[in-house]
Amino acid sequence: MVPDNMLLEPPFEGACLYPKITEPPRRRWYSRKIFFIPVSVLATMLIIAVVLGSVLGSRSTNNAPVNMCDGFVRHENWDIYGNDISLVGGVINYATCCSICRANKECAAFVYSPSSKECWSKKSVESGGIFNDKKISGYKVNVCNDFVSKDRWNIPGNDILSSSVQQPDYASCCSTCQAIYGCLAFTYSPSSQQCWPKTSMSSGKNSTDDTITGYNQHMCDGLVRKDGWDIPGNDILPSPVQQPDYASCCSKCQATPECIAFTYSPSSQRCSLKTSMRNGGNSTGDTITGYRFLPLRASLIDIHPNAKWSKNGITIAGGNGQGSGINQLSKPCGLYVDDDQTIYVADQLNHRIVEWKWNATSGQVVAGGNGQGIGDHQLNNPYDVIIDKERDSLLVCDNSNKRVVRWPRRNGTSGETISSNISCVGLTMDENGSLYVSDNKINEVRRYLRGESQGTVIAGGNEYGNRLNQLGYPQYLFVDRDHSVYVSEWNNPRVMKWTEGAKEGIIVAGDQGQGNGLTQLTNTQGVVVDQLGTVYVADFLNDRIMRWSRGAKEGSIIVGGNGQGNQSNQLNRPVGLSFDRHGNLYVVEWENHR
Repeated sequence: MVPDNMLLEPPFEGACLYPKITEPPRRRWYSRKIFFIPVSVLATMLIIAVVLGSVLGSRSTNNAPVNMCDGFVRHENWDIYGNDISLVGGVINYATCCSICRANKECAAFVYSPSSKECWSKKSVESGGIFNDKKISGYKVNVCNDFVSKDRWNIPGNDILSSSVQQPDYASCCSTCQAIYGCLAFTYSPSSQQCWPKTSMSSGKNSTDDTITGYNQHMCDGLVRKDGWDIPGNDILPSPVQQPDYASCCSKCQATPECIAFTYSPSSQRCSLKTSMRNGGNSTGDTITGYRFLPLRASLIDIHPNAKWSKNGITIAGGNGQGSGINQLSKPCGLYVDDDQTIYVADQLNHRIVEWKWNATSGQVVAGGNGQGIGDHQLNNPYDVIIDKERDSLLVCDNSNKRVVRWPRRNGTSGETISSNISCVGLTMDENGSLYVSDNKINEVRRYLRGESQGTVIAGGNEYGNRLNQLGYPQYLFVDRDHSVYVSEWNNPRVMKWTEGAKEGIIVAGDQGQGNGLTQLTNTQGVVVDQLGTVYVADFLNDRIMRWSRGAKEGSIIVGGNGQGNQSNQLNRPVGLSFDRHGNLYVVEWENHR
């Protein structure tokens, strides 16, 4: 952070800063009496005065440019650290240093040292600056590196600070934004000199006043950027729209409710809005993809704290009795819901992963299904499944084979073991592609960075137990945008939240002993969390789904709780739990095979 009093502000320089000119000696007349100067002498004096005036004017004009540079603010005793483009020695004055900066399109600022005659060209004033009595800085008042200026444009809301800050010019406002983590845009009023740092330009619109908006053309809040990546199909609009940069294309997506992702080509400036990342892959051109990252199994829409769901569920997979037919399931466990509401179910006792399209009456085997076994083409009691969208593959928790398997999402005939010797129950992934796995034998949760084989313990790992640094048979997982991990436990009637880097967890649901009271849970299973931090958990032996608001001492029943059974308002041993993008809730019932 740059202190408020250390931001670039042009100092008051006064009317004249040029060297004092000493007049040459001249002849004077002293007399007590009045006398007349001869005409010839007077003419000579006038000629001398004109010549002296010409010389003095010439000296003043020749010295002015060495200290000035049109379009740049001069800042005495100031250094801008970092952001260097080049260093040139032997530069005779400030104006020459400025000319060097002008000659480079990337240069938005420069630093000059009169003592060493060195000139540093800078990409931006992003780092603010620091007092240095041996250097002079110059910067463009209307330019800021990587930020695009948009005149008469305002961004209502999205403010980072509770009130605006005063800055003398656009570039200084931009420097303020760049010094604040999470600032991707700002608005500036030249007349009032008010500067508002913003998290996003998504709500931007035309303005009737003198407001100028600056925004980072390469970034967009809330969406993940992926260079060299394209998404064929899934288009919302019949044809692409023209947008000047990546951030503007992103803003277009954010303003379109059904937009989950977009692709942008800098060369053609074509922006395509998408309903899904599905079918995405490497691009041979300059295409960039941006996509909304939703924590796996979370809702795209914000869920009201008092939202209600239908008391009667609709069977969308299985429900035709226990069996191995393509319209049946046998002891299903975890599930994953894709953007288009296709669901993937870990069909435990059929040793397979089944895909069910929206409104389909039967499923399709997409992994396993070749009998119980340890072969690459087989699974043995799969407990959970998720999709790695970047690799367009399924990740399967193959419990009895003690491994995590990557299986091609389309037409895959065998899988690849990516983690072995792990009694895996639950899986999830964050926006960086890091994989989180619960191990219910050694009571820990590990995170595997992309390409990593060993992983790091991020929850538990202190033997079996019920203390805050322990887990008791960890089950299913949820990771939020802050990389906090929520863990359900089979033998501890609670849900724990482990913030990133924490040595102990925080109890966010239950822990009042096993039972069916509103303060209690028994054998917790699937867990999801909404944007408010409200926890939803599958209460296995109580045949219900519970909701626990942030900081609540007791939960509320939102689904089930009407006794064990197979009616539409009943649950029978709920396990897997997920939202879809519309906030609909999906529940897997282990005993009802649906």
